[in-house]
Amino acid sequence: MYQQEAGHFQTFNRLLAKHRIRPTAMYPVWKFAATTLGWTTAMMGREAAMACTEAVETEIGEHYNGQVRVLLEWKKELEAKGEELGEELSELLETVRRIRDEELEHLDHAVENDAKQAEGHELLTNVIRSGCKAAIWVSERV
Repeated sequence: MYQQEAGHFQTFNRLLAKHRIRPTAMYPVWKFAATTLGWTTAMMGREAAMACTEAVETEIGEHYNGQVRVLLEWKKELEAKGEELGEELSELLETVRRIRDEELEHLDHAVENDAKQAEGHELLTNVIRSGCKAAIWVSERV
């Protein structure tokens, strides 16, 4: 999982640099929050750590699904006009799909490894999912 996550990070950093897009100003905050969350749930036990992974990957998967839907809508609109999405956007669509699928593999791994057995699973995952949703919302704006 770590190698895939590192690859995702590198992929998106390359895309940001290539297109001269400023990354979110919140990155240092999110890095600290993610590290704290990871250590805290790990200290709670393996099941809690897996529940954390389940919650995070659920939200990340939904976020990527939203991005895929937007790209597919653009593609549909262009094709209706007899045009194509273009090589760069087609590659982006495939990249986002691949990374989404890998994130969902992490979700499956967490569930297969007792995420649902974590004490207070529903509360824990709902809190983490809410935090992820908030982080995504803020990052899209800051």
